[in-house]
Amino acid sequence: MYERLSNKNETPTMEQFSTHIGSAKEGFEIIENYLTGELKTAKNIYFDAHNKGWAIKYYIKKDYVCNITAEKDAFLLVTRLSEENVQKFCEVGTPHAKECIESSPYRHRGWIEYRVLETKNVEEAKLLVQIRVSGKQTSIG
Repeated sequence: MYERLSNKNETPTMEQFSTHIGSAKEGFEIIENYLTGELKTAKNIYFDAHNKGWAIKYYIKKDYVCNITAEKDAFLLVTRLSEENVQKFCEVGTPHAKECIESSPYRHRGWIEYRVLETKNVEEAKLLVQIRVSGKQTSIG
């Protein structure tokens, strides 16, 4: 599948994280600037034992926003949404988004995994984050 940064003993720098993402690097930089610039999130790099790779956790104050896991030539944005918002997102989402949602292993608990493979996926990833930070998690607009 998608090779992750998995050396548990070596914490990657942001540059190593970004370099590993490879061809999806531009998309990562856009979403990173959106999260830290526009949304003013804080972040920390950590080893995600569940997904077996290095990830960045983004949060506002102490409220969770999302995680981004570095993958070879891609990155995985993970967030949690209410069932109502997942359904609304599916109504407007692309076939790629629907495929990501359907294949999310913890979808039944509201966890959504959205894989960004190219820059055109970034706006949809931003929409997922916007839904998450809306506070109410009941509208997507």
